[in-house]
Amino acid sequence: MPSGEIHCLFDAGFCAIFSKVAPLHRRPVLEGSARLSRRSFREPSTGRAVAKKEKMDYPLKKILIIDDDASLHDLCRAILSRFGYLCVSAFSGEEGLDKIREERPDLILLDVMMPGMDGYQVYDHLTQHPDFHEHKNTPVIMLTAMQADNRSKIELLQKGISAYLSKPFGLSELVNVIQSVLVTHEVKVRNLQLKEEIARAKGYLERIIDHAPVGMIVVNREGKIVRANTALARMFGFEHPRDLIGRSVFDPGFVNRPEVQEAFRRLVEEREEQCSIPAIDIRNQKGEILRVNIQCVPLRDEKGELTDILAIWEDVTELQKRAYELSVLQKISEAMQKVLDVDLLLHLILTSITAGCALGFSRAIIFMVNEEAKLLEGRMGVGPTSAEDAHRIWETLAKDHANLEEFLTKFGLTLPSPHDHFNNVVRMMRISLENRGDVLVETVLQKRSFWFRNRQEIEAQGLHLDPEFERFFQPEEFVTVPLIAKGRAIGMVVADAKFSGVPLTEDRISLLKLLANQAGLALENAEAYRKLEIKVKQLGKALHKLRETQEKLVRSEQLATVGRMAAHVAHEIRNPLTAIGGFAKTILKNPENVEQVKLAARIIDKEVSRLENILRNVLNFTRVPKPYKKLNDLNALINEVMLLQQPIIGDNIEVEVQLDPELPPFYFDEEQIKQALMNVLSNSFSSIKGKGKVSVKTQRRDHEAVIEISDTGVGMAPEVLENIFNPFFTTRPDGTGLGLSVTNRIIEGHDGRIEVESELNKGTTFRLILPLVTELAPEPAEHASGRNVNGPGA
Repeated sequence: MPSGEIHCLFDAGFCAIFSKVAPLHRRPVLEGSARLSRRSFREPSTGRAVAKKEKMDYPLKKILIIDDDASLHDLCRAILSRFGYLCVSAFSGEEGLDKIREERPDLILLDVMMPGMDGYQVYDHLTQHPDFHEHKNTPVIMLTAMQADNRSKIELLQKGISAYLSKPFGLSELVNVIQSVLVTHEVKVRNLQLKEEIARAKGYLERIIDHAPVGMIVVNREGKIVRANTALARMFGFEHPRDLIGRSVFDPGFVNRPEVQEAFRRLVEEREEQCSIPAIDIRNQKGEILRVNIQCVPLRDEKGELTDILAIWEDVTELQKRAYELSVLQKISEAMQKVLDVDLLLHLILTSITAGCALGFSRAIIFMVNEEAKLLEGRMGVGPTSAEDAHRIWETLAKDHANLEEFLTKFGLTLPSPHDHFNNVVRMMRISLENRGDVLVETVLQKRSFWFRNRQEIEAQGLHLDPEFERFFQPEEFVTVPLIAKGRAIGMVVADAKFSGVPLTEDRISLLKLLANQAGLALENAEAYRKLEIKVKQLGKALHKLRETQEKLVRSEQLATVGRMAAHVAHEIRNPLTAIGGFAKTILKNPENVEQVKLAARIIDKEVSRLENILRNVLNFTRVPKPYKKLNDLNALINEVMLLQQPIIGDNIEVEVQLDPELPPFYFDEEQIKQALMNVLSNSFSSIKGKGKVSVKTQRRDHEAVIEISDTGVGMAPEVLENIFNPFFTTRPDGTGLGLSVTNRIIEGHDGRIEVESELNKGTTFRLILPLVTELAPEPAEHASGRNVNGPGA
């Protein structure tokens, strides 16, 4: 080999031969952080000048020199440090290995021929010994004075040596080889990192796909499965996804649904961009029926060409099952809400538990708690008493083909036959709540469910069954569930699947628990309704007796009122009649005495007017008609009434009227309210003995109109105030005691009320309060027939 020839083996087997080059005239590719001074130096082997280097900053690279020649160390350190490299020296193979672990170099210059461990042994130790695992990929440039043949070069290549330099070599060549090896090594390391990242990303995606909760397959253009995940394998009943690889989606043995095969065919033929098949039933390899949603999308390469089809299979069997169960519970709950009879409700609940289209248990019994007697009482049971009876019932029901609503209506909303042996025996059962350890009792007391598959499980938990119940029910596998309402156990359900040959499952028992929760509340409501019905009947009887008593009292009161009225009328008309009779006799005795006749006639006329007034008041009291309401202005009515009252207001009385201008017109009977106002004003005027004042005000109070009439008269004592609205009660010698009673009836007829405040020797205030109805449909014309159209004087 010519002197100075350099053999470099780069990255996975590429070998190049570099002849000694001319002095550097361009900036070499450097990896380092030293600051280089621009000056010349002589390359020892050629004496040619090396270009001055500008000051630059590079990351510092560490080079380990393993060689027994000290002069080589000095020479390499002198030149390499100027190119930004940090040199570390080792003068034997053993020392070199120690330095590798201590210094962690970026590159190693390794001499082949050394005393002790030679370069080959050091390299083998570096790449093979487990203690050097983290350093084994450090790039190594072999230095040797021997002439290597092609075979040696190949061996070096196979071992993984980065470069091979034959001594003597030029320092510029050494620098270039070091730079090339470092660059190549970094590229190689980066490639390895990228491969690892790609492998990690691929593994991550593989794990995502494999652990996805939905089934996923990739199908090629021939319809063959090339990728499948675990979820899909389990869905189809296979042990491993590889069992699906190579199968065709067009094979009827794989998916025997033409619509699925047609969907894949349309995608393969690119007749559709994607497809969706919702809620389709398929049968897997184990014979299980699954309901799945299928979504298919095409996979295309960078050119847009179809390569594969991705299909996602979502198993919605459980969701559909839960939806169906919730639908069943909802329909049963709706049916229970319509039933308030306790016995009908009990039978509806038991029918729901045992119906094949509902929960599907064979037999069911409801026990209710009797808290007073401290007993569990059998209330009702539904079920066959033998296998033959069971098959006969099921065959009959199978012919009916009724859906759940029809089934519950037809069979649930009836009562068991009086000859139903199963129900009759259940109704006779009584179990003491003090019988601790009994399964049924503990269900109620602990408010928990029990599920026993055999008698041994009962005994294993230290429990037992009531002998009478066990003898009749002969349970094998059964479940008990408490009926709870408002936190209190009011009863319990016991159910089994005897005679059906189908074992109980968690799903059916969970459904029974949910039904029991609703049933407990429904039974509580029905029981409360039953008690309410009893109370209503009792109250109805009491009300009937009360009405009879009230009618008797009313008749008595009416007779008493008639008697008082007759006595009052007799008393009131006695004096006028006496006066009329006396003066009539006077006229008859002395008809020629004109003056005396005129005087007697005037007195008779006055007493007749008094009789008419008495009669009018009595008639007004007995015949206050229903108000005929129209849209009227209350302020205008008060002005009219005050004008009518003007002639009877004495000079000693001051009148003040304050009307609310914001008071709108509203519906009331103008004539009746006028009569009420005149009655109250009459009382106010008559209560003032000397000088005084009467005030009339109107105001709006929310949805009410208020008429306030105040006077400074004599006032009323509390005992008088309590009786002012009673018929015939009066404190005035000339009063009838009917005016305020009539007024009160008028205001009440308008759905209003009267408030009265009075204090002796200070005065009285009346407030007539009427509802402010501004919109009202006109009353039928016939309502006006009984209306008092002639006012108070009619």
